[in-house]
Amino acid sequence: MKGAATRALFVALVIAGFLGGLHALGVGLRLLLALALVFCLVALVAPRLGVRWIDDLIGALRGLYWRREQGRFHTFAGVPLDIEDDGRTVWVAGEGLQRALGTDDSDATLAARHAGHWRRNADDVLQLRVDAVVACLNTMPGRHDPRVQRLRRYFEREVLFPAQLRRQRAPKNP
Repeated sequence: MKGAATRALFVALVIAGFLGGLHALGVGLRLLLALALVFCLVALVAPRLGVRWIDDLIGALRGLYWRREQGRFHTFAGVPLDIEDDGRTVWVAGEGLQRALGTDDSDATLAARHAGHWRRNADDVLQLRVDAVVACLNTMPGRHDPRVQRLRRYFEREVLFPAQLRRQRAPKNP
């Protein structure tokens, strides 16, 4: 805090010295007041503009760095969920779902539970349709468990609803 106050006092003294020098050279009072006002406005606006520009630059760089993963990785209660949207259906990796639910069922059990609503991706990872998972969470034993309810709401609000909005906003091909 002392460093910022010292710098502000130094800048004020430099500006006052500059204006005093102009007054000694015979510059009128009105012009000096106008210059003082301009200096104050520049001192107030320039740091904010600089911070805004730096913030925009950092946001753009962050967007460039993470653009491939945008919207793909989610976390629920500290458990990473690998979400994939293929344009028609949203899929979640079975391993992350199991960890989020706190169960240890095998891939075969998960596939049987979600019959017709699963696939294996190129890396041979079991993926389940998120809408089928939500339906299963709604009807499974233990569906009233608060963790299961929060996970179901998470899938609805943070995964399915944004995917539906993206599809509605996408341009239609004739």
